[in-house]
Amino acid sequence: MGLVRVDSPSDADFTSMQAEGQIKVSEFASAPSNKYISTVADSEFVLEENSRFKYLATYIKEKDQIVSIKISQFKVVRGSLVLDKEILLKFKEANVLTDFLDFLKEANLGTVTSGKFVLAESLSLDPELYSQLVTLSSDAKGKEALSKLFESGYLTVDLDIPDLIQKGLSQKKIDEKITALDNFSILIENPEVREVADIQSFLKDNPWIFGPEYKNLDFRDAGFAGNPDGRLLRIDGLSDILEVKLPGEELLRADDKGRQFISPKLAEALGQLTGYLEYYYNAYSQERSDETGEEILSDTYGKYYKPKGILLIGRRGKEMISSTSQTISAEPKNMRRLLSYFHWVEVLTYDDLIERARNGLTNLTGA
Repeated sequence: MGLVRVDSPSDADFTSMQAEGQIKVSEFASAPSNKYISTVADSEFVLEENSRFKYLATYIKEKDQIVSIKISQFKVVRGSLVLDKEILLKFKEANVLTDFLDFLKEANLGTVTSGKFVLAESLSLDPELYSQLVTLSSDAKGKEALSKLFESGYLTVDLDIPDLIQKGLSQKKIDEKITALDNFSILIENPEVREVADIQSFLKDNPWIFGPEYKNLDFRDAGFAGNPDGRLLRIDGLSDILEVKLPGEELLRADDKGRQFISPKLAEALGQLTGYLEYYYNAYSQERSDETGEEILSDTYGKYYKPKGILLIGRRGKEMISSTSQTISAEPKNMRRLLSYFHWVEVLTYDDLIERARNGLTNLTGA
């Protein structure tokens, strides 16, 4: 290109003089243990035949990692290279790019049929757990159930692992869920929480907390005055309904003879929930496909077939709620004793919900 080498070349001059594909290494002036690593390439596209690209990586020895990658595009203007575009990838973006390029170089891409590549940061995948997950994911319902736990995110580079596991069995994703549960525990302990909306907001973002059989929580009308707080969409296409009350509500009482009974607040909430169930059980009408005439088997907007009612309310310990002299603790055995007669209704305390979710994560990680 007719450019002349100079003693201290500019970035453009250096890029023009460096041989394509050759890798150059130069040390930091202030820290010789750290290095710049660079290479260049000419464009192969006809419309940009006068372009040259420079790739510059910054390596920090103390961290033993590349902390940034700069991609620069130069164009020839009047016989000289001039910077046209520049992209700087820092920290995680740089590591993702280098890991991704390593994967592309090493992988047998002919085995890839679908999906997207997202690189795992840290996978908790011992042989026993791997075997259990592969066995479970071979069943359609098992695969759907586990998929809810993983949702989206990090993909292993072992393409023989089923898509289910590739979706994100990473320590990062597990840690995110543990942190979410910790934050939820703090939220319900806060005596200032008087709005159900604060709790609903968390639940909507974390429907997995209700179990792997659910994949989404939304808020929809029941079709008449007084609506349930939410619909839990199941992985099988059907729906359950959710009613949310505050964690400070009283649940159980006992009289002076030791006879136990549900509190007025719980009775009111159960009446409200059974009213919703009555609506759905009576108002359901079959929907059929216009093309085939066959029944549509998955629930659609506002039309739920025989849903289960879930009531989230109160805490186990009476010291955690607004209690009276008759209040007793809502321990699991006490709850089962009084509520086992309510069919198609499940009453969960906030402690039940969090305990189940933590146990699910423990089983998943083998901890």
